[in-house]
Amino acid sequence: MKKLLFIGLILFGNAASAQYLQLLDASTNWILKTSDIKDNSLVFVNYEKKKVDLNTMIWKFLPNGRLEYDYQSSETIYACAGVNFLDMDVDECRWTYNPSTLILTLQIKGGYASLDDFVFKRDYKVSMLDENDEYGYTLTLDKEQYFNDLNN
Repeated sequence: MKKLLFIGLILFGNAASAQYLQLLDASTNWILKTSDIKDNSLVFVNYEKKKVDLNTMIWKFLPNGRLEYDYQSSETIYACAGVNFLDMDVDECRWTYNPSTLILTLQIKGGYASLDDFVFKRDYKVSMLDENDEYGYTLTLDKEQYFNDLNN
């Protein structure tokens, strides 16, 4: 009986940890390390001021599926010629998360130096990232439900 209770607690603990995703904590900022939002894999690492470099994109996953972002640069950087900025229309961007499948769906409308270059809705498989002093999440493309390149 004790063994069954112990196994049950382990399984319940694993299920509970699968359901809680710190990435979606509205009080936490995340640095998007991936240089192109349209890549098949997105990497988010924990925010620390010392990790801020040239045009670091900071994301926040807000309640009700909303997204917020900001750009920060290191205090030692004074110019940024030729850098593509990702601009997102946050009124049109959404996220949903299914804890039973570990699938995070992102719907993003945005572009580079404009707000109308593309729209996509993609399902990403979420996995933990733990490398050196960085922890975070890797989102690996599972399914693309639609993609519109508004430049064509």
